Amino acid sequence: MQNNQHINRTFIKYLLPTLGSMILFSSYTMVDGIFVGQGVGATALSAVNVSLPFTTVMFALAMLISIGSSNMITYQLGKGNQHKGNQFFSFGIALTTLLSVIIALLAYLNIEFVLSLLGAEFEIRDLARDYLSIIILFSPFFALTYVFEIFIKADGHPRLALILTSLSALTNIVLDYVFIFIFDYGIVGAAVATGLAQVLPTVGYMLHFLTAKSTLSFESFPFSGAHLKQISKFGFPSALTELSSGFTILLLNNTIIDHYGPQGLASFSVIVYLMNLVINTMLAIVQSGQPLMSYSYGKNDFTIVKQLRKLVFIAIAVAGIIAVTLIHLFPTQIIQIFLSDLNPDFVEFTVKVMKTFSFAFLILGFNIGIGGYLTAIWFPHYELIISILRGYVMFFIVITVAPHILGSSIIWSALTISEILTLLVSLYLLYQAQRPSIMIHS
Repeated sequence: MQNNQHINRTFIKYLLPTLGSMILFSSYTMVDGIFVGQGVGATALSAVNVSLPFTTVMFALAMLISIGSSNMITYQLGKGNQHKGNQFFSFGIALTTLLSVIIALLAYLNIEFVLSLLGAEFEIRDLARDYLSIIILFSPFFALTYVFEIFIKADGHPRLALILTSLSALTNIVLDYVFIFIFDYGIVGAAVATGLAQVLPTVGYMLHFLTAKSTLSFESFPFSGAHLKQISKFGFPSALTELSSGFTILLLNNTIIDHYGPQGLASFSVIVYLMNLVINTMLAIVQSGQPLMSYSYGKNDFTIVKQLRKLVFIAIAVAGIIAVTLIHLFPTQIIQIFLSDLNPDFVEFTVKVMKTFSFAFLILGFNIGIGGYLTAIWFPHYELIISILRGYVMFFIVITVAPHILGSSIIWSALTISEILTLLVSLYLLYQAQRPSIMIHS
């Protein structure tokens, strides 16, 4: 009993700051949406929404490197190998910097192509260009902040992540207000505010890892294919999970505008922020337990691993229930956070589709949680299957086929249907990984 209480306290110690950090991390684009929607208008809010898949790509890169490296770091620390842990840490930071700068440069030089790829057309395009061009310039800081935030937990300082993320979120709020409502910079002001807010935690994390308080430290490392392969093996499934959010938004943007026009897209713009917040909350829960499970797995403490898995699933269930309950109790108030001066027909429609869409939030966390657990116990190929199914194959099939058979209204249930179908596969893979002959694998 005492051992279980210790595990529970350790999990909560990681969960609360990680959850706070991820919610605040989600607030960057959400705050932009709120200030843009209230201060500029619904069209500008749609432009920010259309730009979100690009930031998702950068976050997916950061997640690939951070989750892959973090699993290797904590596993090596569990084995007592500090030197290898430092090497994976240093390699992860260097790789993030290099790739994020290359992606930002390519995107900025080809911004018109990127806008077309994102579906930014008509009156939205000019606003989306203004917003995205600034976001692209700051995007390497988005990636580095995320990677550092994951590494700080592997380093044993989750509270520092919460402190720096809180300062960053507060900076974003203040600058959004100043740039939009005082200086009247519009959507450009929102982008600059978000970008500057990302620079602050990057500098803070860097200073921490240069001090004696840090367990991890920068060391020279071989830029080897073996390191890259190991990081990719464990990080790629999580990256696909993050990238799937952008893919989902992109498909829904195009499908909704075809079936419902700009008004439907404006309604979905509100849902997007809720969806990202819920998904990031689920990711935060999984990331709280994942390094602990990986560390315990490295020590062959399978009982602790299973206890942590139970805690992760309980937290996922509670988060999903809370999210859906709030959406069903306060839908109008949620809409008014993002947009004002709305006609009753728009509000009625948005409330209806938002409630329908929200049922997906009860399911998707379990797919993310099962995948994260499987990677922690060295079954990343199982999480890869789950990520591909839930984020791409199942959703693509449902969103492209179902509306032609069941009508346009099924669009708002497409994510729920695809998540349920994926969960059946996830549970089967979880069962396979728990077979005694497999669980003892190293």
